[in-house]
Amino acid sequence: MDKEYHYYITFIIALRAGFKKDEAYKIAYSSQYTDDNDTPYEINEGQDDAYENYISQTENITKPQEERLRIYTIFHFMPGTPDEIWRVSLDRKDGKLHLLNTIPNNQNAAALLRDALKSGNFYWIGIATHMFADTFAHQNFVGFKDEFNAMEGFLEGLLPNIGHAEAKYQPDIPNLRWKDERLTSKYKARHNRSIFLEATGCIFDQYCSLTKPPQPEALKKALLDDIGNAIGKEADKDTNALRSQRQKRYKGLLKKNYVEYKKKSWFNEAIRYERDPLTVGVSNTEALLFWKEGFKNSDWYLFQEAVKEHQRKAKEILNPTFERMEVAKLSNW
Repeated sequence: MDKEYHYYITFIIALRAGFKKDEAYKIAYSSQYTDDNDTPYEINEGQDDAYENYISQTENITKPQEERLRIYTIFHFMPGTPDEIWRVSLDRKDGKLHLLNTIPNNQNAAALLRDALKSGNFYWIGIATHMFADTFAHQNFVGFKDEFNAMEGFLEGLLPNIGHAEAKYQPDIPNLRWKDERLTSKYKARHNRSIFLEATGCIFDQYCSLTKPPQPEALKKALLDDIGNAIGKEADKDTNALRSQRQKRYKGLLKKNYVEYKKKSWFNEAIRYERDPLTVGVSNTEALLFWKEGFKNSDWYLFQEAVKEHQRKAKEILNPTFERMEVAKLSNW
């Protein structure tokens, strides 16, 4: 999924579930920033309070990096349990099974989202929501380099078998109708609109376990009707015009609660730049990064700490699988 779901729709779900505007905004921003948090930084380098963040995405999702496989599995392709994975292996033409296969609404992803909700940490809730939502869009792919992900076609064969790189953006477009030819005729048709609405209902249910709004079923029905109308009719291809129309409808649902997403806003609120005195006068002047006052209360810092907590908890859940596959012995893990 992309910004359409991770920011706009997540913002709408959080508000409808009963989160306050500022809480819903933090959840939605964190959900989208999970994709935009793709640059490693060292803040206050060389000082006692030096800080390094942990990235949750690589710079180009269509060109995944083999040396960072852990990121894809933990933040974007959360695998199901062995029982869940075994059941869907029968949907494939080749009958292959992979222990890291992404299953929609799987037990591991649901447990991780519940942990985030129980923590009351809105940044982690957003990160975990991103991960959970991606289990729907990224189903039947693994966040790993493997022929399991391979799609048919000459151009597809030139792309790396990591995640859905060979399917390009098809799994992430809300209204797209396409085919996953790796699956049997009964299952190969992919209707993203229905898949995204199912994700919306599941996330709303999870949120309501914390917010406990009155008449949640009526709220859920209204939410699904509104999101379905905002996504619009299915299409065999997407266009900039269709995307612009969808975004306009999302903003209409948010009304006065709408806040524009700006990728660098949290970073710029927490960090100040200074020129490296050793490179002044050189064409490629480097910048040194320093905290602004009160940085430990900044959204960027709290988000980065939530990224680390999500990674720690996800590895704890997946360690039995990792150990079975001996992935810890891989140089790129």
